[in-house]
Amino acid sequence: MVELLIATALGLILTLGVTQIYLSGNETYRQTQGLAHAQESTRFVSAVMSPDLRSAGSFGCLAEMGRPLDQVVDNRLNGGLVVPLDQALQGWEYTGTGPGDSVTLANAMATPGAGNWASGTAGANLPADLAGSVVTNSDVVIINALAPLGVPVNAANPQNGNSINLADNSGVEVNRVVLATRGDCSEGEMFQKSNAANSSSLTMAGGNVNPGNNGNNFNLPYDSNTRVYEFTSMAFYIGQGTNGEPALFRRLMIPLQPPQELVSGVETLQILYGEDTVGSSAADTYLPANQVTNWDAIVSVRFSVMARSQDEVLEEVNNRSFDMLGSEVTQANNGDRRVRLISVNTTALRGRMQ
Repeated sequence: MVELLIATALGLILTLGVTQIYLSGNETYRQTQGLAHAQESTRFVSAVMSPDLRSAGSFGCLAEMGRPLDQVVDNRLNGGLVVPLDQALQGWEYTGTGPGDSVTLANAMATPGAGNWASGTAGANLPADLAGSVVTNSDVVIINALAPLGVPVNAANPQNGNSINLADNSGVEVNRVVLATRGDCSEGEMFQKSNAANSSSLTMAGGNVNPGNNGNNFNLPYDSNTRVYEFTSMAFYIGQGTNGEPALFRRLMIPLQPPQELVSGVETLQILYGEDTVGSSAADTYLPANQVTNWDAIVSVRFSVMARSQDEVLEEVNNRSFDMLGSEVTQANNGDRRVRLISVNTTALRGRMQ
């Protein structure tokens, strides 16, 4: 009987030990998975935003003419752009989230009115098309850029009525905005196209689409040296994802497209803008959007995101504060048990580099 009791006790001790090892290993695995998810989210944000920021203000051969773009480009679109054509980008700072501010993230996501964001000394509100989509405490940036088409103009027949003919399919989706320049890059036109991506021409739309053009005939002649670009005006911000989690979103502003959810679990986006005040093509100070008085002087962008794990995997509540570009960011209700990571990236604007 004594031997049986000893054997039972030893078996229980062994079982408890094995159970403890299993539970400890399982918790370590879950924490590692949570950390890996947060790390992957921050890497993906950088991989998406950095190239778009780098291309901001890259206006092709037109930028080499030494004249303001609004004097070189005939904007045929109905209505104005959210960010002026000759401006590489523009940002909006959420009130009270700049360097030196203490920010407590909301426990429940909310999308406040446009008046909670400011841009420059004019205090411009958040664009109406983004109001109701951006969550509390998230900064916003809209980037203007050109991407050259990989298909050349048809050398034998470059223009036919209201179409610019190409050597192959354009690859540009229907209703997208295009900028075409004359062969010597002295001037160009920006217009909305009406035909599909598998068409070997770029046909100017009329006024029957949104935003449409003020007419559907070109004002300029185009030749075999014509250069063609797709124009994009793209917004980045934090919104509420389809699974109820905060997420990084991207949205094409003209023509206005539905927002694209890119990365889930990204809680906030903080942005500073590198201003060149001495003409060196390098940033000598970084400012939040509401303090930028001259967007043409911005040569780089520094952005920081906070990403979190999908599940609560820590043993104790994560109630620490995080430094995000000089803002002290803390969690609501003294935190939860999710893993959180902060990433910081600085990207130079290629179009502003000499």
